[in-house]
Amino acid sequence: ICGTNTGQHMYVPASDQCNILNGNIGSASTAATSAFTIKVTQIECTSKRAAPSGCTQYFTGDSGTIETYNYNSGNGVLLANQDYSACIRTERTYCAICYWSTSFKMSVP
Repeated sequence: ICGTNTGQHMYVPASDQCNILNGNIGSASTAATSAFTIKVTQIECTSKRAAPSGCTQYFTGDSGTIETYNYNSGNGVLLANQDYSACIRTERTYCAICYWSTSFKMSVP
């Protein structure tokens, strides 16, 4: 992912083997002016907080906001060719999810 991603999260599957995660942070033009705070949390496989298999993002709670990476309050650029799934957990005692948007645009190449 790139751009401004304040408050975003990503689930990365791990294995019992050695796990290596490589990332390029910044470039020659941005490394001196950008700030990065990356929190890494390990979640037990049996935890109720664990995202279902295949979910890049996992949203919980009875309300909230779902935004794509680099949305940046509508000021970001949509990142093309992304292959991720945003999953939503059904909360106890709830039987439906309602979505609404002030602006929704989608295009197909």
